[in-house]
Amino acid sequence: MFERDDARYLFSREIKELIIPKENVVTVDPEWSLERALLVLTRRQTSSVPVINKLSQVEGLISKTDILDFMLDRNCGNQSFDFSGLSNHKVLEAMDRNHQGIMANSIFSFAFEILVNRSYIPIINEKNQFVGILTRKVLMEKVIEYFQQEYLEVVGKQKKGIQ
Repeated sequence: MFERDDARYLFSREIKELIIPKENVVTVDPEWSLERALLVLTRRQTSSVPVINKLSQVEGLISKTDILDFMLDRNCGNQSFDFSGLSNHKVLEAMDRNHQGIMANSIFSFAFEILVNRSYIPIINEKNQFVGILTRKVLMEKVIEYFQQEYLEVVGKQKKGIQ
């Protein structure tokens, strides 16, 4: 349950407690082949994962779409896919570098704005090292929980006013 000071409680609190720790997150190395990354994505039934370097820093994200787009570009727009070349290319060649991460002490509203168009965001510490992810699903569950509690409080007050 929430202990709220005011209506802005949810959006002003830190996201720390909502983070999925790195030990529970599938990641890939930027030096891995695209073939290996695609196998990981497929076997783990996920569309995208963080790319983490040897220093535990977020280099970006890699998705199945990134890999397919890369291969289409390599085939010069030819509509046939040649997957045999995946082992000759590294994750760092195809990954999306526009997802560096946010700090664990970021507030809910900041994370919420970022996650409107993303399914997750990497979380980093002050040394720029990967500590986990925050998912849109977790944020939405908290918003739903918050409004359900608000609703129950309103209904409870209405019932007390009727009696």
